Amino acid sequence: MSSEEPGIPNLPAALLRGLAGGFVGAVLGHLCVTWCLRAGGESWLKGPYGPHFFDISLYLGLLYGGIAAGLSLRPAATLVGALGAFLGIALPMAVLTRIAPWGMETGAPPTLAWYWAVLAAHSLGTWGTTLALGALLCPRRRWLGALGAALGSFAGYLALELFLRVVPSYAQGRWNPRSFMPSPLDLLTGLLIGAGLGAGVFLAGNLGRKTSDA
Repeated sequence: MSSEEPGIPNLPAALLRGLAGGFVGAVLGHLCVTWCLRAGGESWLKGPYGPHFFDISLYLGLLYGGIAAGLSLRPAATLVGALGAFLGIALPMAVLTRIAPWGMETGAPPTLAWYWAVLAAHSLGTWGTTLALGALLCPRRRWLGALGAALGSFAGYLALELFLRVVPSYAQGRWNPRSFMPSPLDLLTGLLIGAGLGAGVFLAGNLGRKTSDA
C-alpha cells in the first residue's frame, strides 16, 4: 500500500498529522525541560567546559519524536525521531565539554570554537534525524523520502522566518524556563516544522510511487 506505507493517505492528512505531532512535541518538550531545569538539570551530562546542552537536546528529541509519532503512528519511527535528535546533540557535546576547553570555562562567555561546535552538533541532531525519518517513512525510495523530509523541514523554517519578518513582535514570546506555559514562538516552530516535514514526506512518497509504477 504505497501511499499508506508512511500511513499518510493524502496531503491534508500529512499536514494535519505534522501539525498535531509538532504541537504535541513542542508542548511536551517545554514541560519536560522546564521540569528538568527546576530539578537542577541544566548541567546534566555536561563536562567542565563549554555551554550546557541538555535542555535543547531533550527539547528537540521530544519535538522530533512527536512529529515522527504523528506522521508514522509507529513506535519505531517515534524512537528514531526522539533518540536521533537527542543523542545527535547530546553525545558529541558530552564528549566535547570534557575534552575541549577552547577558551571557555563554565559560565564564561562563548568562544568562536564553541559557537561552531554547538552549530555542528545541532545540525547533526536535527538534520540527521530529519533525513532518517524521511528515509524510514518512504521505504520504496528512501533517498527520495530523505530529500523530501529535508526540503519540507526547510520550507517550514523558511515560513517561520518570513512570518517573523512580517510580525517581528511575535519573536518576543520566547522560552520562559520559569513557566510551564509554552511560548507562542516554540509552538509555531513545532507546527511549521511538523507540517513541512509531513508534506515533504508525503509528496516524496507520491513521486516515488509514480516513478516506480511508470
